Amino acid sequence: MQTRKQKLALVISMLAAFALGMATLSGCALFTEEKIAATASAVLELDKTYHRRENEMNTVQKIFESEISDGIINGSAVFSGTLEQDLYKNSFGFADNSHKVLMRTDTVIDIASVTKAAACITALLVCHSRGLIDFDRPFTEYLPEYRAKLKEPVTVRDLANHCSGFYELPGESRPYFDESGRKMLENVLTLPPPHPRTINAHYACWNYILLGQIVEKITGVPFAEFCRKEIFLPLEMNDSSLGSPLKHIPPERLAQTIGTDRPGMISDFVACRLWRDGISTGNAGMFSSAEDLAKLLRCYLRHGAAPGGQRIFSEEAFAQIAPDRGSATDGYRRFGWVICDSHMPGSSFGTSLLHSGWSGQTLFMDFRNDFFAVVLTTRCGDYDRAKTDRFRVIEALSNPNFLSEQG
Repeated sequence: MQTRKQKLALVISMLAAFALGMATLSGCALFTEEKIAATASAVLELDKTYHRRENEMNTVQKIFESEISDGIINGSAVFSGTLEQDLYKNSFGFADNSHKVLMRTDTVIDIASVTKAAACITALLVCHSRGLIDFDRPFTEYLPEYRAKLKEPVTVRDLANHCSGFYELPGESRPYFDESGRKMLENVLTLPPPHPRTINAHYACWNYILLGQIVEKITGVPFAEFCRKEIFLPLEMNDSSLGSPLKHIPPERLAQTIGTDRPGMISDFVACRLWRDGISTGNAGMFSSAEDLAKLLRCYLRHGAAPGGQRIFSEEAFAQIAPDRGSATDGYRRFGWVICDSHMPGSSFGTSLLHSGWSGQTLFMDFRNDFFAVVLTTRCGDYDRAKTDRFRVIEALSNPNFLSEQG
C-alpha cells in the first residue's frame, strides 16, 4: 500500500510530465524544468508542515481520549492561538458525569481557582490603572473591616502572591471555615495570619477571599458586577460571570465539575458557601468558556488592551505582572499569575504566565511568541495526572515548529 507521501510524489511527477509535454508542444516558457522543480519542492514542504501539525493534533487527541477512557476527566475544551490567529479549537468527551451532554468550546464551566487570576487579579489591575490601589501598601488600608491585630504589615502584593502568612499547613483544616458564608467572612475578617510573611508562595484561598473584599470596598460596586461591567462586557465575554452561570446559558451548555450535584454549580467548598450566602470572594466561583477566556488572554497579550484599542488596564498595571526570572521556585509569582510551575515547559520560564484550577483547568500565555492556550476539563479522577496532561497538551500546542508553521 502506498503512503500519503508516495501518492503525493506520484501526483507531482505526473503533473510535471504533463507540464513539460505541454511546454514542448506549445513552446511556452512558463513551464520550465526549474519552475516545476521549485513548485514540487514547495508542495512537498507544505506536506511536511501538514504532517508535523497533524502529529501535534494527534497528540492532543490521544491525551484526552486516554484520560476519558481512564476516568480522569469527563471531557475537555481547548482553544489556542496568537494575537491574530486561532491555531486550535476543539472539544472532547462530555460536559456531565452521566455522559449525556457533549462538551463544546462554548460550554460554560466552573473554572475554580483560575478565578483568582482571570477575575480577581484582572479586577485589581483595573483598579491599579485608576489609581484606586497601591499593591505595596498594607491591605488593611483598603479593608478597614479587617480587625485582627497583625504582628507586621501585610501588603496587597503579599496576598496576591500567597506570601502573606494566611495559609494552612498540609493536613490542617481551614480555621476560618464555617457552613455559613456570613460566619465564614466574619472569621476571615477577625482571624490573624497563622504564620509570618514568607518569601516563597504558600498557596491558600484565604488571601483571595480578602482580595475580593478589597475590590468591592475600593470600587463601591459588588465584585461580580464590577468584573462583568469592567472586564467581561468590554471584551465581549458574554457568557462569563461570577457566583452562578448567567440565565441565558441553556442547560446543554453547562458543565458539571467534580464534587457537584449537577451542572452549573461551584465546586470549591468555600466559594460555594460564600456566593450562596451573598458574599463576594476572589478565590473561586467564576463561570466561563474556552471561547470567552481566549478573549481575556488576548487582552493580556496586548498588555491590557481590547481589540478596538480600549484599555481594560494600563501598561503600567501590566508591568506589575510581566513575567521575569526573579525566582525559579515552584509557585513563584509577581502578582497573582504563576511564572514558575514544575509542570510547565522549561523553555517557557520567564516569558509566560499561567494559572490552574483544582477541578481541571489551566490558562497559559507565552509573551515571547504571543501565544495562548486555554485547556478546560471536567476532572473526575486523579489530580496530578490531569494537571500533568494539561501541560502536555499545552506543550504540544506551543511547539516552536508548530507555531512557526502557523505564522
